[in-house]
Amino acid sequence: MRKTRFMSLLFLVWSIAFFMVPDFRQAIQSSFLGLSLTGSYDWLVREGTISPTTLDEAVKVAEAHHDAQTLAFAAMHPPHGAQEGIRLAAEAVATDPHFTWIYPKALSNLDSSDRKDPKIRALANQLETWDADNAVPYLLEGEQIKAGIGDKFPSVQELDGLAKETEWRGAMQKAFAAPHYDSYALREFDLERQWLGEHYLAKPSTMLLMVASYPIPNLVSIRAYSNLLVKKLGKEAEAAGHLPEATNYYWTAAHMGERMQLYGPTLIERLIGISLEKDAYERLIPVLRMNGQADEAATLQYSLQQMTQNLEELKGNDPLSQSANYIWAALIIALLAGLVGLFGLLTFISVCYVNAKQWIRPDKKGRIYELFTVAENYLTILLFLSCLGLYITYFPYAQNFHHYMTTSGDIHNLEPFIYNVLPSPGLTLGTPAPIHNPFTPYAWYALIGLLFAVLIRIPSYRRSRM
Repeated sequence: MRKTRFMSLLFLVWSIAFFMVPDFRQAIQSSFLGLSLTGSYDWLVREGTISPTTLDEAVKVAEAHHDAQTLAFAAMHPPHGAQEGIRLAAEAVATDPHFTWIYPKALSNLDSSDRKDPKIRALANQLETWDADNAVPYLLEGEQIKAGIGDKFPSVQELDGLAKETEWRGAMQKAFAAPHYDSYALREFDLERQWLGEHYLAKPSTMLLMVASYPIPNLVSIRAYSNLLVKKLGKEAEAAGHLPEATNYYWTAAHMGERMQLYGPTLIERLIGISLEKDAYERLIPVLRMNGQADEAATLQYSLQQMTQNLEELKGNDPLSQSANYIWAALIIALLAGLVGLFGLLTFISVCYVNAKQWIRPDKKGRIYELFTVAENYLTILLFLSCLGLYITYFPYAQNFHHYMTTSGDIHNLEPFIYNVLPSPGLTLGTPAPIHNPFTPYAWYALIGLLFAVLIRIPSYRRSRM
């Protein structure tokens, strides 16, 4: 009995040791993060964010020492509302103009009514001056114009109405003509991982929630202006016989799509970029053939086919791009975390009862005491095995996170960070392959094994009854 109690104590200590490892604790939290994505457990989201008190203290120190980096971080994650974020952003930019790129994130936190403020429009103009070759500041200007018009602004399908919005068209024309496309998401990623690491606040859940909140240029406006160029202005010019003018409209939309594919760090931006380029190429190819540019038309035709294939693969429609691995790993980690919680609770109850019995009515130890004694001896083993399984299964994701937070070099795609550091059933990677019950084929063999064991046991049971 002493040896059994020693083994129970040993497995209990080994189980508790897992909770001392930060990656193990994060594995448990990651299992609950998927629940927060449904909106039913908002408090779980708050557990992955930085407390306002921590940010307040950081802002006070930053203002005293003119720390533009901390002010920029706080402006993107204001502890007390979007208006404070605008104030902190202006203070950060005044300290170091390099951080002018934080304005889109600070503005994205505002309500639609607040964006109509002329002071907010001035911030967008300041961003245009600072980064004149980038399409995103002009897209932001277009959004400010739309916000001023409100619900009366035409929809994506109302091409005639869009054509009449001359001020909006001017901003979008500048965006489509700009040689670069930078949504500043990668700059934000670098700033956040550096600041969180320096302040010992870097956790997968915190970074994941931040990356998920990165502002993306209004893709509906991009799509609307592309439709205006390709499906109305270009089509009308082509019908009027003004082929150079029509070609110019098509190429303008196509080049915007190319830049979004090349520089867009998110999947949705690349998908929209492919869609823009695809629509433009479908109109360009016949025009090039009419102009006798057969080679150019053939090149675009091959590019169009390649884009179509890429689009199907990115959407998860390609059969071999579908996988059940991600969702299955998330389910296994959630299952193991649940077992850790279950066996941890039962172990705690058993240990408390058995030890309390040594002081409370120790002379009366019936069947309940025997049951809890057996439970105390074996539940610690189950708890340890659950902890071990959870830690080993989650360990590759923890290693990915540590690598992503410290690696150097040019980053072009943020999608791996989202899917490789915190597996959650609430996130899906493309179109997952169907998952079936893995115990369905096993159940029949298990049933046969049960019948066999019963048959073997029957003779000995009869002999014991005689």
